[in-house]
Amino acid sequence: MADLHMRTIEALALAIEAKDQTTHDHLQRVRVYAVEVAKELKVDQEGMEALQAAALLHDIGKLAIPEHIISKPGRLTPEEFEKMKIHPLVGAEILERVRFPYPVVPIVRAHHEKFDGTGYPMGLKGTQIPIGARILAAVDFLDALASDRQYRRALPLNEAMARLVDESGKSFDPQVVRVLERKYVELERLVHQRTDNLGKQRLSTDVKEQDSSVEPSIKPAAGFETQGKRQGPERSFLGSIAAARQEAQTLFELSQDLGASLSLGETLSVFAVKLRRAMPYDAIAIYVRHGDELVPEYVNGDNFRLFASLRIPMGQGLSGWVAQNLKPILNGNPSVEPGYLNDASKYSTLNSALAVPLEGLKCVVGVVALYHAEKDFFTSDHLRILLAVSSKMALAIENAMKYEQAESSAVTDFLTGLPNARSLFMQLDRELARCKRDNKTLTVMVADLDGFKQINDRFGHLEGNRVLRLFANFLKETSREYDYVARMGGDEFVVIAPGLTAEAAARKAEQMRELAQKAGQDVCNEAILSLSVGKSVYPEDGMDAEKMLSEADKRMYLQKQSQAGQKNRRLYPRVRGRLTTEISGGGQSLATLGIVTNLSLGGCYIETSGILLPGSPLKLTFSHEHTTLAIDSEVVRMDMGIGAALKFSEANHEVRASLQRILEQLASLEAVVDLKRSHKAAAATKM
Repeated sequence: MADLHMRTIEALALAIEAKDQTTHDHLQRVRVYAVEVAKELKVDQEGMEALQAAALLHDIGKLAIPEHIISKPGRLTPEEFEKMKIHPLVGAEILERVRFPYPVVPIVRAHHEKFDGTGYPMGLKGTQIPIGARILAAVDFLDALASDRQYRRALPLNEAMARLVDESGKSFDPQVVRVLERKYVELERLVHQRTDNLGKQRLSTDVKEQDSSVEPSIKPAAGFETQGKRQGPERSFLGSIAAARQEAQTLFELSQDLGASLSLGETLSVFAVKLRRAMPYDAIAIYVRHGDELVPEYVNGDNFRLFASLRIPMGQGLSGWVAQNLKPILNGNPSVEPGYLNDASKYSTLNSALAVPLEGLKCVVGVVALYHAEKDFFTSDHLRILLAVSSKMALAIENAMKYEQAESSAVTDFLTGLPNARSLFMQLDRELARCKRDNKTLTVMVADLDGFKQINDRFGHLEGNRVLRLFANFLKETSREYDYVARMGGDEFVVIAPGLTAEAAARKAEQMRELAQKAGQDVCNEAILSLSVGKSVYPEDGMDAEKMLSEADKRMYLQKQSQAGQKNRRLYPRVRGRLTTEISGGGQSLATLGIVTNLSLGGCYIETSGILLPGSPLKLTFSHEHTTLAIDSEVVRMDMGIGAALKFSEANHEVRASLQRILEQLASLEAVVDLKRSHKAAAATKM
């Protein structure tokens, strides 16, 4: 019967080994070592039987640990280590049901206690720890260091033994360590004989070379991070095992589903539904970072309207703090979110929050926050699960946002934010199909800015871009909410207006002209811009998008031709004159004088005997008839002993206006001089 009992225990031990595949013969090796050390320490027969069973069954509690934690190749997080620490208690619970005739349960429960009292789960010290547990802890440590694990390479046996000696009196019983130090070579030989007889492969020997690039940990729980607060099992051992299976399945499904869609809304919805299977919550909010704010992209559950209205600045409130500091918060207060309860009429039943940052490849992309009505509801287990999926969640959000941005860029004009030509054709096709079904009319208006080239030439392309953005905003603000406003390209805009009458279309065209003039006046401070508008009406002018746009475009150009010269009217020419100017900068300590002989909006020529090196920055100061101007410039060309050609730098609106006035004044004088010359020439001809 005793042999049958032991064979049953060995079979169960093999099942445990299949769960934790760190070594193939770890349990058998530990049993051989433990029994031989127990003999040296004169352990009685009952204790010897208990130790043999415990050596094989001490890790049975790992049935309650999720596989992704057991087989993790890197260091465990504090939350994962807290989960790992329940396995001695779960193992003891399981083995209590067996009712062994010898004390197996106390050994299994205490096999991670330390001699100085810093172990777990109960913090026992010295001889409070059963002798079997003290033997098992030391032997388990020695074999763990001498075996390959996911998180490090094995040490040679003599070095592993040296590490064990270093921990004598701290983690391990000194008398157990002395026995192992004296007999470990002999015991290793005995292990080889017995495991070879079983046809098993030897995994640790005394001739292993140390990998110089690896520095293994000296702790029994090698590879685990610093231990956090102790946490006992919150359910029966059967519940723990079932929960571990459910958790593993949920995490697997989440990993599969998060990469299945590029839609941000769908991704967040699937995540929320799957997560509820792993942990309960009364409400969930997933905030996505937009600039310096967290915006709720997905909310569900109790008080979801309160969360949906939030805009949380980075660093403020619970979620803002989590995003800025990249640290989770466990059982925080939901009401501290900025704006959450700033209305006295609002009331929330939620009392605890679990918030975790979602870290992308370069920065935080958002925060996932779970809320519950019960105070201090969330546990470190909940935090551990959420942290396990947060990186995959962040990556899924980043990918979905990039896809949305790319999709938006494909149909949106970057400069004005209006739909582009591609989007315009798709929308016009949809509108025409709807009009055909409902027998409705549709007006298409094509508009082109007259005088826009002059703005670019005189004021620069940056100011031209300002005009386009301003006109686009005016056009969008004054259109009906169901009108469709798009930028066709360049300075051409299109308005799709369903059901617009002929009279209303005429008023709309006049309004658009006024908006164009206002945009030009606001940016350039002069009436420089006008608008040509052509329209077509469905079904009279065409039945498809291409025909409608073509007809409206043709009529727009007919109107433009009736305003000949308006769009491309003559620019102010280069004006000749003689203006005394003060020249400063260019490395000169004192200002010098020169004569401006040729002036335009873009630059001038200065007669001077000074040396003005090409590329030198200068400031010119000159005046004419009550208008004084100081303008930055750069030397383009120098004619030694004669003068230099300069180009003007980008200037503000006031400087350009002053320059414009001086040019107009000089042009008037030049016209008078030309007129006098022509009169003199005519008089000389008559004589």
